[in-house]
Amino acid sequence: MIERAVHIDSGGGLVGIITEPEGGGTQGQPTFVFLNAGLTHRVGPSRLHVRMARALAAQGFSSLRLDWSGLGDSGVRDDAVPVGESIIAETREAMDFLTNTTGAQRFILIGICSGATVSFLTAQRDERAVGVALINAQSHLHGESAELGEALRARTMTRHSYRMALRSSFSRKNWRKALGGQIPIGKVVLSMFMAPARAILGRVRGGASPALDPMAETRVLTDRGVRVLHLYSEGDEGLDYFQEVLGGRGAERMAEVGAETEIMLGANHVFTLLWTQDRLTTAVCEWARSFAIPPAD
Repeated sequence: MIERAVHIDSGGGLVGIITEPEGGGTQGQPTFVFLNAGLTHRVGPSRLHVRMARALAAQGFSSLRLDWSGLGDSGVRDDAVPVGESIIAETREAMDFLTNTTGAQRFILIGICSGATVSFLTAQRDERAVGVALINAQSHLHGESAELGEALRARTMTRHSYRMALRSSFSRKNWRKALGGQIPIGKVVLSMFMAPARAILGRVRGGASPALDPMAETRVLTDRGVRVLHLYSEGDEGLDYFQEVLGGRGAERMAEVGAETEIMLGANHVFTLLWTQDRLTTAVCEWARSFAIPPAD
């Protein structure tokens, strides 16, 4: 593989790292664009972006690991564009840059946590995206309703607290931590019971949540032929958001519109354990193979 730093001429002075197969990638094959996870710079949590980009290069895929403005080596924007808009605009600027400098026309957007959400939103706006790999995504399936988002957030945390305490492979470890004083058990119990109390109070007061069609957001992409992969860690609250929004048949409902879902048992939010990093990298590479274009003879 070959790696090189690039400077993207934009309002934020964006910087990224391009990883290419030795000899260049296959013409016409989509290029991966890795987006920041929270405030973590382009290496990704536990250096996962580096691992995945290099593994993809071994399969013939080029990629860009991007730093949004204000992160890593990218400069700070000098305008007043809200961050929710600027990071989508900067992702599209990075795609423009790749088109102009490498000839890439098709892109697969990939990210962890907030990077996954931005991948999803950017793909909805830009038809050059042919795939999105959403790792521990949340807050992306209920539209723009702040009221609905707040209600879902509360219910998600309740579900997550119950699941981590009673119905996950982390349960025994978490109870040991709680009994040893490493986890504030009072806050966990409060989280488990406050959200149902709020929901009951809302119904008593006659409050009603806005209508929710969680599949509509995904259909925007799959109807266009975009391949969508939801990949969740067992220990991540994003999985609880996914299940809260879609119900117990979340994966089946996604499959009905052509989207894929995979849950990695034993993995936490940032894939701390090396075997979970290997498994995630393998899962992404296996999914990527369906995009591969055989090299010309």
